[in-house]
Amino acid sequence: MVECDVESASGFCNGDFVFCHGASSLTITNSTVIVLCVKRDQYKTVTDFALLVPASEPDAMGEATFLSETECVRHVRALKLEEIKKTAKGLKRAEAEHFDALLALRDSLESMDGLARDNAVERMKRVYRRRESERPKYPPEVERILGETFASFSGLSPEETIKYMDGVRSGPKASASLQRLFSYEVSQAVGSLLHNAQIVLWWMEGAFRPAIYCPDIKTALYIHTFFLAPVGGVGFRICPYDGEQFFQDRPNQEYCCPAHREAHRVARFRDKKKRKAAESGKKVRESNGTKKAR
Repeated sequence: MVECDVESASGFCNGDFVFCHGASSLTITNSTVIVLCVKRDQYKTVTDFALLVPASEPDAMGEATFLSETECVRHVRALKLEEIKKTAKGLKRAEAEHFDALLALRDSLESMDGLARDNAVERMKRVYRRRESERPKYPPEVERILGETFASFSGLSPEETIKYMDGVRSGPKASASLQRLFSYEVSQAVGSLLHNAQIVLWWMEGAFRPAIYCPDIKTALYIHTFFLAPVGGVGFRICPYDGEQFFQDRPNQEYCCPAHREAHRVARFRDKKKRKAAESGKKVRESNGTKKAR
């Protein structure tokens, strides 16, 4: 994913904002457009994907040529990066906690940062606790039947199976693997929002343009953050030092500021030292226990 503007575009530039590397330019106004460039190799671009959302006719970039003519949506436009940022800020508390927990989990897995990983896991635990407190209660008999029916598939007790089905705990495999937990949680979050989101072929200004159509901006936020931005673009991150969300200025930015980068390096060094000492102590205790057993 690349963010294209007049200064940085390596493709066609015509007006304030552009699609890069495409067959032709496409002029837009007022904000940066989100485009995913898929490359065949370092010299040739296969195509570009715009992230599309419904639009009123005055704001539209074109007709929704890929939708059924019975749909109420008639016009679409490419999403602006500022709208992505605004949508993230406007998430409700529970949604924001889950969004930030997923960010923290992804970032810690990428960096292999044990300290950041522990903080991300604690964020997810808070998400589950909140879901548990807000979970609707079903009649006991209904819960019993559902739990017993699906327990053999989940590998959990009937009671825990109900919790898993309601999203207030992770499955046994996800509990043992943060990679699987992240994969599942992101897919469920996007899947619950996607409804009619789809990869489409858009006829625009005399050319076919592959695009990702999202029925609303919240869906687009998740797609941009967890699917497009990681492919070489800028997006939201969680600063490993203070745990606050920020939007990158460049693709490889991992901290909100240089001071936090240096502070976290010290904290991470101390954490590694602490873990190493704990592991050494554990081995000594195990060794002593083995000798006593003899």
